[in-house]
Amino acid sequence: MFVETLGKVVVIAAIAFVVLLAIALFLCFFIFHTKRIIFPNLVLFIISLLYEPLRRLLAFFRIDPNLIDRVSVEIRNMLNYQVFSDTALEDRVLLLPQCIRSTDCPAKLSSLDGIKCMECMKCDIGKLSPMCKELGVRMYISPGGTFTKRILLYNRPKPKAVVGVACYPNLHEGMLNANLMGVAAQGVPLTTTGCVNTTVDIDEILNKCKMGRSR
Repeated sequence: MFVETLGKVVVIAAIAFVVLLAIALFLCFFIFHTKRIIFPNLVLFIISLLYEPLRRLLAFFRIDPNLIDRVSVEIRNMLNYQVFSDTALEDRVLLLPQCIRSTDCPAKLSSLDGIKCMECMKCDIGKLSPMCKELGVRMYISPGGTFTKRILLYNRPKPKAVVGVACYPNLHEGMLNANLMGVAAQGVPLTTTGCVNTTVDIDEILNKCKMGRSR
């Protein structure tokens, strides 16, 4: 009797798992192709619950698994829009990945502030640095995820909003962590990815930094 009941539970759980996968894939494809976000909290819940299976399933069918991360980022951008827009510029930070740096970058690493841009203009970070100073938005170049978390948790004054720039998988994880810390996040994907000499859309980053502010 126990074995029979256990078997039924396993079958029901397997069916529920498959159904959730199907629902998640349908909603992700719908959002991606129509640019209409429906049931955002449900989609985020299912993505968080089945993140790895969804990515593996897409990869199996030779579909870019980053589709899951892209949908997640777009939904969080929408959900965080109003809270982010209501924050003051001085309460916002811009977090950039070190992969944007030029291979000839002369900047040094600080344990407190990350990589300090010297505005040598050898990469896009040098262009963003003076613009952020003019806006009053604090800019950091992060050498890794641990530093990013430290900035959001311990930097003073504590950031209330963050613009994160990264590849889609890192944005997905970073925006989830920011949400858990109570920091409103906006994500901007790299325009070219990789480990070195990646590129960004400066205008998109600045628009995010200024979002909701006329200045």
